Order: sequence, then structure tokens, then C-alpha cells
Amino acid sequence: MKNLKKVLFTILPLLTLTILFSCKKESNEMPTDTENKNFKFTVTVDGVEEQDYVSFVFVGGSLDNAKTIWKVNGVTKNNETAISLGKNDFLGATKTYVIESTTPLRLVTTSQQCLNPGATNPSFKVSYKAEVNGQVVTNDQNFTVTSTTDYTHKYDY
Repeated sequence: MKNLKKVLFTILPLLTLTILFSCKKESNEMPTDTENKNFKFTVTVDGVEEQDYVSFVFVGGSLDNAKTIWKVNGVTKNNETAISLGKNDFLGATKTYVIESTTPLRLVTTSQQCLNPGATNPSFKVSYKAEVNGQVVTNDQNFTVTSTTDYTHKYDY
């Protein structure tokens, strides 16, 4: 028993040190620009009426905490890290919005919710396309929103 205690007190600290030093040390370096991505979202809502509910939100983060990171339909949105589109944005003549990052971003999260209570308008159509570095990663085209089928999603890119 004495020998076992001696072995444990000798081997255990060595084993612990070996495990600690063999683990990869976390790097404090900032990720390179190659880890950042360019984003483009295309949203179309057609046939929405006043009683319908429409919400699209895009939130991005850059490594340098930039505040101007989006443009909507070609117009840069100064000092905005989030873009929100609602029903009123689609009631007028504009039915399609293109949201693009003005600078490569580290992370983008989006959420969409479209509801139709069916009061006077039995349905409306929603299309949502997400592109990351030029590659289409989500492409929901002409989804029909009715009183029983909603369009509700949250994506992280």
C-alpha cells in the first residue's frame, strides 16, 4: 500500500503536467480577414396588406466593431449594425430589398416572421435568399403565407 501511494504521488503530478502542457494553447491573435465573409440577402414580399405581420431583421458583427456595415438597395446605412424591414416597407411600390454587407463580417444572424391572420387577404408570397461569399446558402422562393402557414425562421451565418 505504501508503494502504491508513492507511485500515485509521483506519477499523478507528472501525468497532470503532461496533460496540461499537451493541450493546445488558445491564441489571442485576431482572426484574419479570410475568416470574415461578405453577405447579401434578397427579400421579396408580394401581396401583403395592412392586417398582415411582416418582420425581417439582419444583425452583423465585424472584428473591428464597425458601426456602418450595411447597405439596402444600394444605399449605405450609416451607423447601423442592424437592419429591420416590416410590413410598411412592402406596402408601397417596393416589394424587393437587397441587403448587403459593406465590409466583410465575422457573423450575421437573421430572423424572419411573416403571419397572415386571413381577415381580408387569404395569402401573400415571401421569398428569402441568403448568399455568403457569393454562394447561395438559403433560397426560399415564393413561400405562400396563409392563416395556417407562417414563414418563421432564424439563421446564423
